[in-house]
Amino acid sequence: MNRLVIVSLIYLAVSVITTHSDDNFYSRNDGRSSNRIDYREVFSLNRQRRSLYDDSYDIDNRLSNLASVANSPRSFRPVDNRKPVFVNCEGYAPSVQEERDPGTYVIQVTATDPDDHQTIAYSFVTAPGERPKFRIDKNTGLITTIHRFDRDEPIREKEVYITVRATDDGLPNLDDVCTFKVTIEDINDNPPVFDKTRYDEPITKDAKVGFRVASISATDLDDGENSVIKYEILKKQSDYSHFRINENNGIITLAKSIDKSPGQYYLIFVRAYNNVPDMPQDAEVEVKIPVIESNKLPPYFTEAQLQPISLDENFSNYSAALATLRANSRVPGKPELIFELITGRTEQTNSRNTFLLEQKGDTAIVLLGKALDYETITEYTLTVSVKNTHDLIAQSIVKIKVLDVNDNIPYFTEVTSGWIPENEPAGTPVMQVRAFDMDGTPANNIVSFRLADNEEYFSIDYNTGNITALVTFDREATDTYHLKIIAEDNSPSALYNNGKPNSISQTFIIKISDKNDHPPKFTKDYYIAEKIPEDANTNTVVIQVLALDIDTASQITYSIVSGNIGNAFKIDETTGAISVNNELDYENITEYTLQVRAFDGTYDDNATVSIKVENVNDNLPKFAQNEYSLEIDEEKIMDGCIVTIEAWDPDIRDRSDPQHIKFAIVKVEQRPLLEIDDEGCLRQKAPLDRDPPNGHKSWQVIISATDEDGSGRQSTTTVNIILNDTNDNPPFLTNKMPVVWYENQDPGRIVTLTADDYDEPQNGPPFQYEISDSASDDIKQKFRIDTDVLYAQVRFDRERQKEYFIPVLITDSGKPQPLSKVSILHLVIGDVNDNEMQDGESKIFVYNYKGESPNADIGRVYVDDLDDWDLPDKTFNWRDGYSPDHFALNTDTGMITMLQGTRGGDYELFFTVTEQSSFFPRHSVSAKVLVTVKEIPEEAVDKSGSIRFYGITAEEFVSRSPSLSLTPKDRLQNSIAELFNISRENVDVFTVLQRDNNASLLDVRFSAHGSPYYEPERLNGIIGYNQRSLEDEFGLKMMMVSIDECIEEKVRCELSCKNVLHKSNVPIAVYTNTSSFVGVNAFVQAECVCDAPPVVTECLNGGTPFNDKCECMEGYEGPHCEIISIGFYGHGYAMYPPVSPCNMTRISMELTPQREDGLVMYIGPLSYNPLLPVQDFLALELVKGLPVLLLDYGTGTIRIEHKHRFPQGRPFTVEIVLQPQTVEMIVDNCKLSTCMSLDAPKGPNESLNVNAPLQLGGAAVNLESLGSMFNWTYVPQGKGFSGCLRNLTINDRTYNLGAPSLAKNHDPGCHRSVAVAVSFGIDSNFLIAIIVCIAVLLILLLAVVVHKKHQDGWHEKDMDDIRETIINYEEEGGGERDAEYDLAVLRAPPIYMDKPYGNDLRQKEANEVPDIGAFLTDKKDACDRDADAYPIDDVRHYAYEGDGNSSGSLSSLASCTDEGDLKFNYLSSFGPRFRKLADMYGEEPSDTDSNVDDDEGWRI
Repeated sequence: MNRLVIVSLIYLAVSVITTHSDDNFYSRNDGRSSNRIDYREVFSLNRQRRSLYDDSYDIDNRLSNLASVANSPRSFRPVDNRKPVFVNCEGYAPSVQEERDPGTYVIQVTATDPDDHQTIAYSFVTAPGERPKFRIDKNTGLITTIHRFDRDEPIREKEVYITVRATDDGLPNLDDVCTFKVTIEDINDNPPVFDKTRYDEPITKDAKVGFRVASISATDLDDGENSVIKYEILKKQSDYSHFRINENNGIITLAKSIDKSPGQYYLIFVRAYNNVPDMPQDAEVEVKIPVIESNKLPPYFTEAQLQPISLDENFSNYSAALATLRANSRVPGKPELIFELITGRTEQTNSRNTFLLEQKGDTAIVLLGKALDYETITEYTLTVSVKNTHDLIAQSIVKIKVLDVNDNIPYFTEVTSGWIPENEPAGTPVMQVRAFDMDGTPANNIVSFRLADNEEYFSIDYNTGNITALVTFDREATDTYHLKIIAEDNSPSALYNNGKPNSISQTFIIKISDKNDHPPKFTKDYYIAEKIPEDANTNTVVIQVLALDIDTASQITYSIVSGNIGNAFKIDETTGAISVNNELDYENITEYTLQVRAFDGTYDDNATVSIKVENVNDNLPKFAQNEYSLEIDEEKIMDGCIVTIEAWDPDIRDRSDPQHIKFAIVKVEQRPLLEIDDEGCLRQKAPLDRDPPNGHKSWQVIISATDEDGSGRQSTTTVNIILNDTNDNPPFLTNKMPVVWYENQDPGRIVTLTADDYDEPQNGPPFQYEISDSASDDIKQKFRIDTDVLYAQVRFDRERQKEYFIPVLITDSGKPQPLSKVSILHLVIGDVNDNEMQDGESKIFVYNYKGESPNADIGRVYVDDLDDWDLPDKTFNWRDGYSPDHFALNTDTGMITMLQGTRGGDYELFFTVTEQSSFFPRHSVSAKVLVTVKEIPEEAVDKSGSIRFYGITAEEFVSRSPSLSLTPKDRLQNSIAELFNISRENVDVFTVLQRDNNASLLDVRFSAHGSPYYEPERLNGIIGYNQRSLEDEFGLKMMMVSIDECIEEKVRCELSCKNVLHKSNVPIAVYTNTSSFVGVNAFVQAECVCDAPPVVTECLNGGTPFNDKCECMEGYEGPHCEIISIGFYGHGYAMYPPVSPCNMTRISMELTPQREDGLVMYIGPLSYNPLLPVQDFLALELVKGLPVLLLDYGTGTIRIEHKHRFPQGRPFTVEIVLQPQTVEMIVDNCKLSTCMSLDAPKGPNESLNVNAPLQLGGAAVNLESLGSMFNWTYVPQGKGFSGCLRNLTINDRTYNLGAPSLAKNHDPGCHRSVAVAVSFGIDSNFLIAIIVCIAVLLILLLAVVVHKKHQDGWHEKDMDDIRETIINYEEEGGGERDAEYDLAVLRAPPIYMDKPYGNDLRQKEANEVPDIGAFLTDKKDACDRDADAYPIDDVRHYAYEGDGNSSGSLSSLASCTDEGDLKFNYLSSFGPRFRKLADMYGEEPSDTDSNVDDDEGWRI
C-alpha cells in the first residue's frame, strides 16, 4: 500500500486542525498570529481518509514528530480586537487633472491598526448601482482612476467624493471609513472659438486715428486662467501696421491715417490665444507674389518705343504701324521669341483690346484695333512682353496719348459725404466738391459750381466748390441734409448747339456728427440672473447689461459699484458681460444684488443686477455624532430602536425642513441581522452572536446617509455594538488530529486531551472529560479517560480496523449552568509491516498527445497487501530481468515511466516484487500491469468540449465504486456516444484535471468524431441542453458546460477577456490502486484582451491565393472565400463560436426578412444551472417589422426598439455596439435619431458574459422556460427568423455562415428559390404562381413521355407471366448482378475487360498517386461508349421483380437497405483522402444533417 498518500493526508489533517484551533480570536503564547480556518478542508477530510488504504510510504520519523505535536498541550489567552484608523483622513485633499488616461495616480490612503500582526484591506464604499470611477489597491491603499474625467461642458465633473473603507483581518473584521473630496483640475484643452467665421467691418475714408473699427469676440470653455483670452494682430500682411487691437477685449482701433482709395481694402488676421505656459491654445480669423536660376537670362529689347505716341481721338487708320519693337532671346542657338500684348484690368492698360500686336520673327508692331475717345481715355499704357525658350520674360512700355476735340460734359470726380459737428457756429467749413471736364482746352474744361437747393443752410464757392455752413446745427433735430450742386463749364456746348455751357448736377449728403452731450441709459433699471449654479466655472457669463447713448461718439465703460461681496463677480468694462470671478457658495450667500454703472466719459447711469445662486448638491450629509456606541445582550432581539442616527443635509439651510436623507447599512452581510429606516432608527432583525466561529465580541456597523432621497452624495458613520457574554457555547476538542497509535503496542497512555470554549474565560475552563454514553461497547472496552488523558486498554491490529472515532463528552465550568457537548476524537492505528503481500494486477490508460509525450510517470506497480505503510520494505524488478523497450521502472518506489517515442497500443508488463520484514521471512510475488496507450491528434484537443464537475475528485472520477461496474469517466464516454449516435471508440475523454488544486472542482475535456471531429459548439451545445438528465444519470453536479474563465465579470479581468486553450505534451496522471489514468494536460486560461479575429492563412472552399488575397468561386464572397449568407424559414437555427467579452463589442449584419416577426440572433445560456447563476443574454429580433434588441448584462434586461419599419424583402443593415456604459443599435448606418437607438445597461455589470454558442435564425432551446427561471424582464420570442442573413461580423471577424457547428432547417448561401427571390424583392405570391406553372408543365411533359412509351410497346409485356423474379436480366440493367438471368448472359465478356482505349487509362508511373475521381469518370465514359456492354440502367427497366417477391426490387433507385449492421468506421483511419467517404458512410452523418437534431429536446 502507498504510504506517501497517507502521510500527505495526515499532514493535511493536522494542518486543518491546527488552523481550526488557531482562531484569530486568540493568540498563541509565542505571540505569533495564525491563519484562518478553511472549513472546506475539514469536511473533505473524511473523503480523503478513504485513500489511506491505497498506497504506502515511509513515515517513521514523521510519525514520531506527529505524535509529539499531538501530545503537546496548548494554552490560549483572549486579546482585545481594535479597529484600524485612517492616518490624517481630514487632510486628504487630492486632485487630478481632467482628460487624464485611466490609471492616473490620485492618492495613497493609509490606515494603521493598533493590534499586532493585522493585515489591512482597502476597499470603496459605493451606493447601489454606482459606477466606479477609481480603483484602489486592496493591499497598499493606492488609488488610481479608471475613468477619464471631463470638467468642461456638458459633463461638468468638477469634484468627486470617495468613501474608503479599511478592514482588518481580526475576528471580527473591524473597519474604519474615510470620506474625502477629489478635485478635478481644469487643463487648457479647449481653444478659443470666435463668434464669427469671418469679419467684415467697413471704415470711412476720413476716419481718425483711434477710431473703433471692430470688436472681435471669442469664448473658451475652460476655467480660470485657462479661459482668459488675449488678442493680437498677426503680421501676415503689410496692412497690419495700420491697426492696433486691445489684447484684453479684442477691440480694433485705427493706428494711422487711411492711405487707400475707396474700392481697395486692408486685410489683417487676428489671433485669439490663452496666455498660459502649458498647452497654449489659439485660433485665427480673417478680419477683411519668379525665382530664376543664375545661368538663365531674360530676353531684351533691341528696339523699343521710348517716346509717347500722340493720336487724335478721331484717328482711324487701322493698318498703320504705330510702334515697332525688336528683341533678342539671349539663348544661344535658340533665337525663337514670343511677343504678347498684355491685357490689364483697366481700359488704360488695354483691357478691351483697343490696340493689337502682330509678330513677324523677332519684330512686333502695334496696330489700332478700335476707335479712340479722348474723353474716355486720354492715354494708354501698353505693356509688351517677350518670352524666350527659358520662359523668361522682358517687358517694354508703349505710351499712347489721345488728343482732345472738345465734346465732353463736366462730371464730378468723386461723390463723398460731408460732415460737420453739431453746435458749430455759422461759417464752419463743411466739405469741398470737385468736378472735371475732359475737354482739352481751358475754355472747355474750367468748371464752376452753384447750389440748386438748401441755400438757407449752406453756401458754395463758385470756383473752388468749398461748402460752408450758414447756421448752427443740432444733430438730435436733423442728422443729415441732401444738397444738390450744379457743375458747368465756361463755353458753349458743342454737343447741343444751344449756346449754353455743358452742365451736370449731383446730390451730396451732409452729415451732422455727434458730440457727447447726452448721458447713457441702461435698457433696464433692474436685471435678474436666475439659477446660477454655485459650482459655476470661473469666467462663466451669468448676465449681460446694456446701456445706450444717443451720442454715437460716446464710448461706454461698465463697472460694478457695490454689492459684489467677496469679489464674486466681475464685469467686462466694454461689453457689460458679468461673469463669475470667485467660487460661489449657496450655503453662505444665496443672492447677490449688484449696483452697476455705465459711464461715457462725461455722464453716467446706474442699474441694479440681482444674481440668484442655485443650490448644487456639493456637501456631504453630516451626522450628529462621528461614532455611536452601545451595549446589548447577545442572542437576544431588543425591542424598538437600539440607537437612532441623526443626520442632515448642509445644502438645506433650514434643518427643520425635510432633509430627504436615506439611511442604509453598508455591509451586505449585516443586512439580514439589522435594518435602519429613513428616520435613522436602527433595529435588530435577528439576534447577534458574540462567540466564534460566526460571532464577534463587538460588531461594527457602518451606516451610510445619502441625500436627495438616496440619489445624491453619501457619507458614513460607525455604530459599535458591544455584546454581553452568556454561557451559550459548549466546549470542543482542540487536539491535533488524527491521533496516531501504532498497532501491536501494549495498552497505555495515548494522548492528553485539550479543549476550548468560545465563551469568555469565566464560562470556559476547567473542563471535564469522559467517554460519551453514546459510544459503542467496542469503544468503551478498548479506551478509557482518566481526568484529561485517553488510555488504550487493549492491543490493536490495523488490518482489522484502521481508525476509530471516539465520542468524548466535555463539560465546561460556565454560569449559571455548565454546558456539555460530545466531540469526536479521530484515532488512526499506525501500520507496521506484519502481513505478507500477494500477487496483484492493475491497468493504466495513457493518452499520448500527438505521440510526442516525453518520459512520464504513469503509475505504480500494484500488489495485494493488507499493509499500507510498508513501501520502504519492498523492492520492484522486471520479471526474469526483462526490461521492455518503452518503459522504465523505479526499483525503490515501483513507479513505471513511459519513455518518449512510445506508440499507441496495449503493453503487458510483468514484475517481481520482493518484501522483507521482521514479522515474516523475505519473499517475492508477481505483478502484472496492462498499459493501454492511445495517441490523440491535435484536432481532437482543439475541437474538444469541456465540463466542470462539482463535488468529485479526479481519483473518484476514474475509479470504480463497489456498487457500479463502470467509472464515472466510462459512463460519461458512453453517454456522449449515445447522444451523438456514434460508437464509443469515437469518443475520447482525455483530460481529467483538478481546477486550481480545488478538491471540489474537476475539469474534464472530451472530443467526438464521425469524420471529421465535431466542433466544440456542437459538443457543448448538446451536452448543455441535456445537462439535467446527465446529472441524474451520473449522480454528479455540473457547474459549467463549456469551461469559461471569463464568465464571472471582473473576477479574472476588468473588462476585456478571452479564453485561451493551453496544451502540453507532458501528460498529467491520476493514480489509484488497481487503475491509473494518464491524460492530456489541456486547460483554459483567461487573457485580459479583446478576442482578435483569427488569422486565416488559407483560402477556403476551393479558393486560390493571389497577391495576398483569395480568388473565390461563385457563391463564396468572404475575404477567404467564406459563405457569408444563410437563409432560414421560421423553424431553424445555426450555431457558431461564442462571443468573448470586450470593452467594446461591435456586431453588424445585413437582413432581408421574409416575415415581420422572428428571432434573428440569440447569445445566451442553453439551460438553467443553479451552481452558475449567470443570466447574461443578447437577442436581436423582428417585432412587426421593427428591429428590437434585448440585452441583459446579468443585472437587468433592457429593450431597444427601432422606430422605422422596413418592408418585407428589402435588405437593411443592423449594427450593435456594446460598451460598459452605453448600448447602441444603428440601422442602415444612419446616425440620425430616427435610425439610431441608444440606451444604458441596467445595474453595475458592464459586459456580456456568455459561454454558450452564438445562434442565428432562432434558438435551439425553449426561451420562455429559460426566461422564467432566470427572471428576465423581457423574454425573446420563440418564433424563428424567415429570410436571408448576410455579412455577420463581430469585432472585425467575418463569420463563415456556410459552416455552422450545428444547424437545422437552414439554407447556406441563401440559394433556395424563395430566399433568393426574397433577397431580390420578389413577392411570395408571385413565386407560388411560378411554381404552379412549372408543376403543370411537368405534368404535360410526363403525359407526352408516357404516350410515347405506349407507342414503343414495351408496356405490352405479359405482366401475369412474372414468376416473382426478373423476366430478363437486361430489364434490370447491367450494373445489378443480383438476380436470376440467362446463363448466356453470364458468358458475355466482363464489363471492365480491356479495350484498346483502356490501356492509356491504366498506364501510370509506379510512384504516381492515382486520381480516383478521374479513374471512375473515365471508366464510366468508356462503358457508356461501349456497344458490347451490358444494357444500361434505365427508368424503363426498373421495378420488375414482382409484387410478391420478399426481396424487393434490386434496382438501385428502389432498393431499401438496412444499414444497421454495416460498419465503415475503418474509413476514418485511411487518411484525409477518405475523410469524405468516412463522413458519408461512417456512424454519424455530417454536422448539419445530424439526426441528433430530431431529438425531442431540440425543439426547432
